[in-house]
Parts: sequence; C-alpha cells; structure tokens
Amino acid sequence: MEKRLHIGIVAAVLTRDHIRSIVRGALKQAQECGCNVTVLAPLAHFTRKPGVHADTERRLYQLIDSGEFDGFLYIKDDATMGGEIIAELEKRLAGSDRFVMTVDENDSQLFDCTQYDDYYDFSKVVEHLVQVHGCQRIYCITGPEQFFQAQTRLRAFLDVMAKYALPCDESCWEYGTFWVDSAERLAGRLISGEMPLPEAIVCGNDMMAVSLIKCLIGAGIRVPEDVAVTGYDGFPFSANLDVTLTTYVRNQYQLGADAFRRLYRNITGRLCRKVVRPDTGFVVGSSCGCKTIPANQALMRQNNARPKMWEEEVFCDDMGYDLSGASDLDDLLCRALSHCYIIYQAKSNRVYLTEDYLNRAGEKTASGNADSVRLCGYTGEWGEPVICSGEPFPLSRVSGFLGDEPESVYLSMLHAGERISGYITLSYGEMDMVYDENYLRFVSCLSIALDSLVKLRRICTSSREGGVRQRKNSEMYEKLTSLRRELEQSPEIPRTTETMCQQTGMSKSALQKNYRAMFGRSIFEELIAFRIKKAKNLLSTTDMPIVKVAEMCGYSSESYFMKQFRRETGMTPTEFRNK
Repeated sequence: MEKRLHIGIVAAVLTRDHIRSIVRGALKQAQECGCNVTVLAPLAHFTRKPGVHADTERRLYQLIDSGEFDGFLYIKDDATMGGEIIAELEKRLAGSDRFVMTVDENDSQLFDCTQYDDYYDFSKVVEHLVQVHGCQRIYCITGPEQFFQAQTRLRAFLDVMAKYALPCDESCWEYGTFWVDSAERLAGRLISGEMPLPEAIVCGNDMMAVSLIKCLIGAGIRVPEDVAVTGYDGFPFSANLDVTLTTYVRNQYQLGADAFRRLYRNITGRLCRKVVRPDTGFVVGSSCGCKTIPANQALMRQNNARPKMWEEEVFCDDMGYDLSGASDLDDLLCRALSHCYIIYQAKSNRVYLTEDYLNRAGEKTASGNADSVRLCGYTGEWGEPVICSGEPFPLSRVSGFLGDEPESVYLSMLHAGERISGYITLSYGEMDMVYDENYLRFVSCLSIALDSLVKLRRICTSSREGGVRQRKNSEMYEKLTSLRRELEQSPEIPRTTETMCQQTGMSKSALQKNYRAMFGRSIFEELIAFRIKKAKNLLSTTDMPIVKVAEMCGYSSESYFMKQFRRETGMTPTEFRNK
C-alpha cells in the first residue's frame, strides 16, 4: 500500500482574512489529493508583542525538522511574522530537503512559488468606474514599488486608462504603503487643494481606501458625490463605514488550492483533480456611486457568517471557572473537552501531554521525558469527552498526532510561559474551516489550568520540609475537594453551613474563605451551578415534568427553581427543553 503523503502548512497565527482563505483552499485540495495535513500556525502575533509566550510558541516550528513531512506549503506574512521569524523558517525549510511551495510570491531564490495575478481583477475595478459611472479623471494609489502585487495593480490601472484613451500621466498615480499613512497623506493634498480633486480614486487595497474615505468625509468632501473611492482585496472591515466600500474579493481560496495542487504534482509527478471555487468578484458598496447591492452578494455575506444562536450560546461559556474546580488531571481533561462545543464546527479535539508533565502531575507510569508525548483525552463521535492513556511516542514523530484516515489537523502547544504541558489537535473533518478566537480561548484556558494543577499539587504534596503549613494545605485540599465532589454528585441533598463545617473540621469563616480561594466560587454559588447543571441534564434527556425536575434537583418550590434557572441560563426550563 502506497504511503499517504503528509504535508505541513507553515504559517503565522491565522488572524488575517486572506491567509485564512488560502489555508481553507489548501485543505480542500488536500482532501481531493488524499493527503494528511498538519497546520503549524502558532497562536502568537510575533511582531505585535514579543515576549515569553511568543518565544515559546515559535518552538512549534521546530517540528519542521522532524523529517516526517513530505513537503511544505509556506505562507509568508511579514505583518505577523517579522524578519527574524521568516529567516528562521526559511532556514529550517531549506534544510528539510523537502519540496516547499511558497504562496503568493513571485520570486524566491530558495523555493518554488505560486502567485495571484491581480491584473484581471484590478482591471475590472477600474473599468467599473469608467463603464458604469462614466468617470474619466481617475487617480490610483497602490502599494510599495518593490511589491509585485503593487506593480501588477498599477499596470492594470494604466492599461485600462490607455484602453479607453483617458488622460493619465505620472501625476495621476503614485506608490504608497498599503497602509493608512499613505492614504492620509493623499487626503491631505486633496483637502488643501495642492492636488485637484479627481472624479474617482482607485486604491490598491481596502485599508488605504477606508482611511481615505474617513479623512475626506471628515474634511467635508462627500463620497461618492464629490469623489468616488474603491478598494481592493475584499476584507470584512471594508463595510464598517457609513459609506460602504466598493471593493473586489481576491480569490485567495483558489490560490491556496492551486498552490497545494502544484506542490502535490512536484512531489508525486501526478496531477490531481482541481478544486475550483467560483470567483467571488465584486463587493458593491456605495463608495463608487452604486445605489443597490446585488442579491447574490448579500446572500454570500450571510452564508459566511456564524449562526447568531451559536454565538449567543458560547458567549458566556464558563470554561475558565469550570477548569479551576477540577480535582485531578482526569477531571480537568473531562471538563475541558466538554467545552469544545465553543469551537464552531469542530469535529474532533485530541489532547497530548508530555511525559514530563504527566510525571509532574503525579502519573506514576510517566517517564518524565520532555520530548515524548501520549494521547490523554479526546472528543468522541458525538462530542463527548473520552479520557485515555495512549502509548507514548517521540515528539519528532509528528505522524503520531494523526488518525488512521486522511486527516487535516491544526497542531497547537499547551504551555504557560516556558513550561510546556503538551499539544492539542483540532480537526474539522471534511470541512475547510480555520480556527477562530474561541479556539485560542480554549487553548489558553486549558494551558493555564494544566499549569495550575501541577502548582497546586506541588503545594499540597510537599514534604515535611515545607513545614506544618504545607501539610495543612494538603489536608485542606483533600477535605475541600471531597466536599466539592459530594456537592457535584448529589446537589439535591439539603446541606447547612454547620454540617459542612463539621465535615471539614473548619470554622464557618475558614470554610468559606478557603473554598473560594481554592475553587474561585463560594460553596453556595457552586451548589447552585451543580443544581442547574443537573436540571439541564434532566430537561435534555427526559420528559419529566418541571415540578419533578425541581424536586430532583433539591428545590422545594417550583417557582423558586424556575426563577433561579432563568437567572443562571437566561431562559425558562421550558424554553431550554424546547431549544
């Protein structure tokens, strides 16, 4: 049986919209080619706030050296990577002795390249102003002269102006920065009268177009009545204006698919069926003078949005609080995996912990090797948490993070500062999805909770050298976790502060203070949460009457139960059951 290709997609944090689209197209083409894919995209913005977190996240790129990848798709992004990271990456990729395909680059001395040709698309933006709105005096501002994208867009502008015999000399265009500063300088010259106001301005990207419109409107120059403005790229922020932006959506998705297909051909010598996504084309706004938005465009934007009901459901997820109350490692993993629903459309998550971490967490079977990991938990077919203890494998064997079937996974590190606890994989199955901010929140909460669990255990299990106080902390921890476990398992049983004080051997004030310090909530806040949790389960899995559910959860009054349930969940028990 022929070995399945394993491709690494190397990128920075997937926050920029055009890079997310490239990755989605590449993943779709990978499915068509039957390849395994591991996405190495650290969860850090390397140019914004460097520090310990970013330094640790960049260690994910060390997996390039594993020798287990058959090729790499390299998505370079100066804005989020920075020169130092790019230099490190390209050195590792060049040293891998594997095929490397860079995306949206026109020239590389090291690797093969696939680039997007903006000429045709940018021409259509200029022609829209000429043909639809009758503009003749048009100005163009593009990006830096050394960028081939900026040169291509300027060439398209000049050719369209020549095609329609419109006046266009060197005073009608300029190189900019693809950033707000060049748009602000242009606006200043127009506002001061240093430069005559044209009928329209074609901007090389949306960032410059948005900034230009804001400056002009702020100075009393109307858009589009006095001057029309268009952008390019089709980023989502382009609609966040009173004057909505007319722009053009680059088909980055197709770029990613084509780049992956070309990489596959380089490695295997075979062609694979091409994934084709229709060009999304124009996004019509009011900034060019158009009055109506095409129906298919409105539908396209609606289809790309996450469901409002889902966003409301995950908005108040209490993962951080929930994980702080875990009694041991298995309990922590079970709690964490039950919160994976906050990651939209995720099919599976798997948590791998290092042998070193497991040793520090008190797992006697762990060797203490920091370069070896094992599967410790995952989400089942229906999203339920499954706790396990897989066979350890060296971190260099990246294929160990993959399943038996062709699979694409995002691989991320679990760490608190320099202390690495393990790794997590995220798979969307056959869907060409990219992680979002909720995945970052999930990874952050789990990383902090894993680190805190070891710290707490270290405090509670220290030897006598730590003195009497540490021994008392250990005893207190055992008593309070035992009490909490009873509250969670049987929240319906009536309890008083006095009986709990007797059970733990603490005074009332000590019990309340230590419980909150250890678990982040008071005893009765926890009891209410456990009762509501049990009520949700009964409402979801049985047709038991509301009054019986209230009784089973320890409420003597149905009306009080309904009031408390609504306060905690934002809906009545009946609404929750129907939902």
